[in-house]
Amino acid sequence: MKDLWRKIEGISKTIDFTPDESYLWDEDDEMRNYHFVSSSSLARVAFKLGADMVKDFLPEDLISVVSEFTVKHYMPVVIGAKLVVGVRVKSVDGNLINFSGLITKDNKKVAEVEFTRVIVSRNYLRRKAVEETT
Repeated sequence: MKDLWRKIEGISKTIDFTPDESYLWDEDDEMRNYHFVSSSSLARVAFKLGADMVKDFLPEDLISVVSEFTVKHYMPVVIGAKLVVGVRVKSVDGNLINFSGLITKDNKKVAEVEFTRVIVSRNYLRRKAVEETT
């Protein structure tokens, strides 16, 4: 498994992305009408990209989950804007994978995202779900 982690350190992936209404910033009634994209939804796109990058390297019984993140949102964008989202594996430390992400519009920085995904057993998560619901 140790060799597996060496393979993902340094890899990156970039996608074009156009947010829809499900990415709406809705914390304020007036601002909602301007259809801005929320910071948390930008982070969610980066998280998903990171998950997709990692899953091909994991055995079926393991999954990665976000355990920590920070977002720096520099510029407002609206629903329907054409964005570019790039994510890179910065480092791997045991079962912790550290990522950095950059979101741009027209080559201008919209947001930066730093996050850590931890590798855990799917069975562990299943057990925890059952414990929480019983």
